[in-house]
Amino acid sequence: MKAFISADLEGVACVWQAEHGSKGAREYEEARRLLTAEVCAAIEGAREGGAREVIVADMHGGSGHLLLEQMPAGVRILEGVPHAPRFPFLDESVDAMLLVGYHAMAGTEGAVLRHTMTGSWSEFRANGRALGEVGIDAGIAGCVGVPVALVTGDDKVCAEASALLGEVETAQVKQGIGPTRTLTLSPHDARALISAQAAAGMQKAKRLKPFDPGAPVEIEIRFTAIAEADQAAQGDGARVDDLTVRWTRATIADHFGGLWRPEAS
Repeated sequence: MKAFISADLEGVACVWQAEHGSKGAREYEEARRLLTAEVCAAIEGAREGGAREVIVADMHGGSGHLLLEQMPAGVRILEGVPHAPRFPFLDESVDAMLLVGYHAMAGTEGAVLRHTMTGSWSEFRANGRALGEVGIDAGIAGCVGVPVALVTGDDKVCAEASALLGEVETAQVKQGIGPTRTLTLSPHDARALISAQAAAGMQKAKRLKPFDPGAPVEIEIRFTAIAEADQAAQGDGARVDDLTVRWTRATIADHFGGLWRPEAS
């Protein structure tokens, strides 16, 4: 079996402030260590669940957050920008995608460090359904028939994932009290939980259904400022109102650089 792990940072246990994810901030190096350890726990669990091949994509911001020398042998690591296509090497050969350190979508009450992709997006919709990064990435994986087997993060993103993806395994490593406040598991307990849930997710990957947001897909993004909507509408988007722009794409993946194919590398 083959697992593809996408790693974000805001959903990691003990992470609760923007400085944790900002290179150069005092809190950043601690967050890198916590993130790397949770990714390693997911790798361990995925292997226990049957994965013989693992790819890890460092997807927070502009990549470069994992402590690479701490990664286990036999893992391949996807680093760098631009994230277009969003997930190179995610193709039909992958049995399951695991989303580690994820956060709830913008506007989710009580969620820790909630947002969708960028602080300039207040809402993302695909065929009328509001999606956060869990839904976007699950939809991209679904374009190649790959289900999401695990989502880790706070209670709000775990609930979001379960409502959207059904039987997906979740690892709730913290409880959101507000955008910058949380009741969190210890790093040790969070890693044990992630490992166990990753194993469980891989074990049932064959019976999980890939997420399909529909094709073609009408995408609407509501921005936080008119200037941002102005810029987005200069391309092939259609203005809906002062803050909202709409696109029609063949698939959700096409809005994020398309699907990766080996011949394009």
